[in-house]
Amino acid sequence: ALRDYEAGIVKDDSVLWLKNYAAKITTRPESLTRIYNIEGISIKEIITASDSKPSAAVHYELKSDRGIKLAVKFKSNLRFMWPYSERTTNNVKYCWSDNLSAFVVHDSYAKLTSIIGASKKPLNKAVDHSVNFDARLKTVKTDQPAVSAYSIYDLGENENLDLVITASNEGLQKSVDEFLSAISDPEKIYKSAERHSKKTLNNSLMITSPDKTFNEGYKWALIGTDRFFVNTPGLGKSLVAGYSTTAKGWDGGQKINGRPGYAWYFGRDGVWTSFALLDYGDFEKVKSVLEFMGKYQDLNGKIFHELTTSGAVHYDASDSTPLYIILAGRYFRSTNDLKFLKDNWPRIKKAIDFCYSTDTDKDHLIENTNVGHGWVEGGGLYTAHTEVYLAACWSKALNEAGNMANTLGLKDESKIYLNEASAVKKIINNDFWNNENDFLSFSKMKDGKFNAEKTVLAAVPVYFDMLDRLKSQKIVNAFAENYFSSDWGVRILREDSPIFNPRGYHTGSVWPLFTGWSALAEFKSGNSVQGFSHIMNNLLVYKNWQLGFVEEVLNGAEYKPAGVCSHQAWSESMVLQPAIEGMLGLETDASKNYLRLCPRFPADWDSVKIDKIRIGGVFVNFKMIRKDGKTRYLFTTDSNKPVKINFTPSFPAGTIIKSVEVNGKQTADFLTGPVSFVLNKKGELKYSYSGGISVLPVVPEPGPNDVSKGFRILSDALEGNDYIIELQGISGSLNELKIYSPDKKLTEIENGKIISSAGKIFTISVEFENAQSRYLNKKIKIKI
Repeated sequence: ALRDYEAGIVKDDSVLWLKNYAAKITTRPESLTRIYNIEGISIKEIITASDSKPSAAVHYELKSDRGIKLAVKFKSNLRFMWPYSERTTNNVKYCWSDNLSAFVVHDSYAKLTSIIGASKKPLNKAVDHSVNFDARLKTVKTDQPAVSAYSIYDLGENENLDLVITASNEGLQKSVDEFLSAISDPEKIYKSAERHSKKTLNNSLMITSPDKTFNEGYKWALIGTDRFFVNTPGLGKSLVAGYSTTAKGWDGGQKINGRPGYAWYFGRDGVWTSFALLDYGDFEKVKSVLEFMGKYQDLNGKIFHELTTSGAVHYDASDSTPLYIILAGRYFRSTNDLKFLKDNWPRIKKAIDFCYSTDTDKDHLIENTNVGHGWVEGGGLYTAHTEVYLAACWSKALNEAGNMANTLGLKDESKIYLNEASAVKKIINNDFWNNENDFLSFSKMKDGKFNAEKTVLAAVPVYFDMLDRLKSQKIVNAFAENYFSSDWGVRILREDSPIFNPRGYHTGSVWPLFTGWSALAEFKSGNSVQGFSHIMNNLLVYKNWQLGFVEEVLNGAEYKPAGVCSHQAWSESMVLQPAIEGMLGLETDASKNYLRLCPRFPADWDSVKIDKIRIGGVFVNFKMIRKDGKTRYLFTTDSNKPVKINFTPSFPAGTIIKSVEVNGKQTADFLTGPVSFVLNKKGELKYSYSGGISVLPVVPEPGPNDVSKGFRILSDALEGNDYIIELQGISGSLNELKIYSPDKKLTEIENGKIISSAGKIFTISVEFENAQSRYLNKKIKIKI
């Protein structure tokens, strides 16, 4: 629709193009602002796009005691989305419309259109085909099938200019109508985007903590995730996977690339991202995602892997189908949308039957062979008959299928699915487990043998509750070490693996998705300190590169981008999902108006506010206040029916709980497990206690191109009167650790030295001696 856009200040017979000058950049949810100061002239450029209309605007504000001439140039080729070639659009027609005071570009059928115009008429303009306009705005012939145009606008001192871009695949008249509406009041595009951002934040589950960086990054992740919900007229509404420029990606060197990142619809990406949408309460979009996947379900029941916005569909993944079943089950539990379940059960059943059909050797495991990649698409790991990740997805899908079938009264089918889920779970727990390296094998081969490579994909079976507790613990403990973890996230495999390549897409890079999986598994297994560190690894990416947003992939050895997309859906959602499901321990069941919470906040968070936990059509809020040996949890709800709450907060090791009050009355529930109570509009839990000690999460803040400092908390536990923290660091390094101790002053420490204290927080220095090994482990023992 529009590409190669540039603006500049006309000087004599050439143009000072803004892109060649440094700018002060401000990113907001609704806009990007750049301020340039060029030869005494200040010009502000604000770029914004409508949240729901096919229009965008570029606003210019001149701050100068003299006028300027502003030049704008761009190209349009109306290119179909990948995989189509640049020639597919065929003849592209173009003109300057005096009636619209705009450039109009459309295809032979006037279906695909772009209209570009401004809030005032230009002094000069030109448009041509297969040309470039150089720095002097002279034409240079090319063989590129694109329309090039430029216009020059006369701006008086302190004058503003708005440029509007409208594009559509719905025909010329639709675009004309949209353009006339937009150009009549360009500011409404900005205001609409601003309102949408505020609505997204106001209607989503919000966590407000004492950590300002966490709060800001969490909000950016909400905004960033929401942006992937796209309406393609003629196809439908669902989640696309990632945004980048058309210069990047497969075959990016071709004349005019038709692939802006991963900006088309994906099966697995859509599901993993939708889990976060369910968590923060955007049920309507998740319903649309499920309906979209069902609409394009293959005749055999398989769910697509890729569906581009140009309508090309690929069914080359094995995990999209079981993931679709899991999402359908989770959507139903979140919403109690029985009509959706009844209407879509034939599609869900068809997906279940397809999965069964892929088990050709009847070992209870659905297969990658002749079905598609479950995760790994190439490289040294690409050998699977069944990945352990795929097997875990299948067992979880069967569980969800059993629950859905039971709701629909299909008792026999429900029993079959649940029994099969147990059988697959047993195979994962027993057959995939490698006793020699105490880890899950990556995959089962066609000959029945197992690939024992340790990979981050083992986090998914832990998250899906496929393993015995001790086995899960061994896996998440491994993720805490430097071999898996960098200062910016978790690698797909250990850096000491013979196939490790820090630049390899599937052989050593860090995906925020993998880091999120690790955090979910860590919180599930009780490693909340490590889980929080991994949340922050993902969250902090918003401060670098694509400001406000999270990269697709990062290098495994240096903190720098290594993927296609600078803004990726599941990278954003893996800030949110571990924070909500992991740190809050949130589970809901709308059919029972039920809420389960297991909050595991960092020990120094003395106050937290949680707004808009959504259960079906109602909301629950709570806030925590910790002071003087008491922690209060204040609940409110807009529900007219009682909300059943199961509550299990975490406390620092060694905390002695003296009493728990529910709405002013003492309860002994906490002695045997969670506190269960019924919430009617308002409620309060109050815990009274003494003692307690906790290490605080290590949160590295690497800068671009940094290497890992390698300071890790591996474990912490209270053994008698000793609080023991196992650490890992780089040989010869000096590091700092923070300890939260609200009641007792720390004095006696083994293998560490107190260097400062501030209230309840003690800072300890830890030195790792020089050694031949790159990494050393050390235990800190604190007498309490």
